[in-house]
Amino acid sequence: MIIRYAVNGDARALLSLFSKLDYESDFMLFEPGERQTTESEQAAIIEAFANTGGRFMFVAETADELVGFCVLVGNQQRRSARMASLVVGVAQAHWRRGAGAKLMAAAIEQAVASGISRIELTVRTDNVAALALYRKFGFAIEGVRTGSLEIGGRLFDEYYMARV
Repeated sequence: MIIRYAVNGDARALLSLFSKLDYESDFMLFEPGERQTTESEQAAIIEAFANTGGRFMFVAETADELVGFCVLVGNQQRRSARMASLVVGVAQAHWRRGAGAKLMAAAIEQAVASGISRIELTVRTDNVAALALYRKFGFAIEGVRTGSLEIGGRLFDEYYMARV
């Protein structure tokens, strides 16, 4: 498995990965079928990330497919330019195989190199594996977003976490 920056040619594979994640895990934000991004729109998103300072998109790739992604989105305003938001997703077949840790390490390394000193994320309070991963990389819980997600008619809480 290699971790690399996403490139325009990844648009179709990324959309396929996103769809897989939406169907196989309710820990991600989108519900199955909710994502309406086209391949050309996804390619434009990848291009925008490549050409905008403080925004980075990584993928985890095996010999034949993309199995994970990580997006680090820095703020453009000078007062908050040292902060960025992080999103990580890994296909279920690759959970607990190091993809998430490798993506996190790449994002943190890029953040440090880019002058980003605070990385923020949210995670469902019942996502034990993700919580362990984030803690391993120095993230701490700063608060709870009570009832922030509704999934299958149930409300779920999220932790607001940061690494400084």
